[in-house]
Amino acid sequence: MTYLLDSNIIIYYLDGDKLIYDFIETNKTVSAISLITYYEVLNYDFSEKEESIVRAFLNEFEMIDVSRDIMDRALENRKNKKIKMADNFILATAQIFGLELVTRNTKDFSPFFDRLINPFEK
Repeated sequence: MTYLLDSNIIIYYLDGDKLIYDFIETNKTVSAISLITYYEVLNYDFSEKEESIVRAFLNEFEMIDVSRDIMDRALENRKNKKIKMADNFILATAQIFGLELVTRNTKDFSPFFDRLINPFEK
């Protein structure tokens, strides 16, 4: 595994963004998602058919569950700077597993982590 995909990257893919579609299709076998991303994405109002398709897509990735190590790292992150809980768990997952975090939202993660990839930036 090389990449952890942030929820916003999955949403861009589902919205048909060509750049993100290409990135994910090229890197799907070396990408994972957090269980938090699974939850965030499926929290959208999908029709029953759409939800089934989205679930199938998300299940193509290795999914990393929240562990005590991830929880402890998130607690440490929070001591240093305020960060939204879902973002913090995704960040802590990348930190614990040594993955590059793929996100468009680098501003919120950069105070904690320098292994960020924003596919929208060249």
